[in-house]
Amino acid sequence: MMRLGIISELGSGENLGYARVSFDEVGIVSGWLALPSAGTRRTKQWTPLEVNTQVACLMDDRCEQGVIVMALWSSADMPPEWAGAETIGTQYADGTRIVYDAGAHRLTVDAPDAELTLTCRKLTVTGEVAITGDASVSGTLDASEVTAGDLLKVSLTGHKHNTLAVGSPTSEPLPIP
Repeated sequence: MMRLGIISELGSGENLGYARVSFDEVGIVSGWLALPSAGTRRTKQWTPLEVNTQVACLMDDRCEQGVIVMALWSSADMPPEWAGAETIGTQYADGTRIVYDAGAHRLTVDAPDAELTLTCRKLTVTGEVAITGDASVSGTLDASEVTAGDLLKVSLTGHKHNTLAVGSPTSEPLPIP
């Protein structure tokens, strides 16, 4: 049978991935119930739930065995302000959020207090790139056509440089291979 309850304890150690649920209408606290996940073998998904989260559970008649099926919205825990018919996303406890708006065709990563790291074999960006703030390049910069800007009046076309510090004045000319 389906029962609605509130997570009263989250597991750790050997009980990581499990929670105990309080079913107030019958005055019972469950044993360890598995938390919901979309992947558990080679592809893993981990979305932690918190104590006091309202959940729907499938339980046996005596509420001894069962599983947490999903977390539920409630009047005390409403969807985020960016939620809508055409959005999907994740918002973290520190306010960082990743949201895709299918109507606007826009993926937004909003992480003002976080540090983002991308690690991959090759990253290809097609389209305009705007950088606000400092940028550094370590390694070779292959520029087929780069204009440094109106202040420097420098344009590089078809050159390779091992290091390039745009915006840093230098008394030595850049080497041209």
